[in-house]
Amino acid sequence: MSNPINIIDNKKQIELSVGSYSLKVLGGWKVIINNFSLVLREVDGKLEIKPKNTSWRTQSFRFGKRAKTIASINITKKAKYEIIFHNVNELKVKKSNLMSLSYFQNFIPTKKVQVCIE
Repeated sequence: MSNPINIIDNKKQIELSVGSYSLKVLGGWKVIINNFSLVLREVDGKLEIKPKNTSWRTQSFRFGKRAKTIASINITKKAKYEIIFHNVNELKVKKSNLMSLSYFQNFIPTKKVQVCIE
């Protein structure tokens, strides 16, 4: 499990073992992805991994925050990867996904949105 990574911290490095991981957005349960994406690029090699969006967006709590699973990642080689975020301003997060509550809530500022890989 990785520590939370702020989406404005481009090229943050993380070491991952072989396996399947979930990409979770922290901060709220109403997540609108739009054109937001990320790529894991091997630090000492040419391997690039793009997460696959998931249709089963489960809700949970991680690090004391609301978390929503948005993608799955299959790692085929243990290595140190750098995370490269694209279109970070396109990712929109609200605390609640209930229509009656989220109507009155503002989107969380981009600089406060975090992700974790587990």
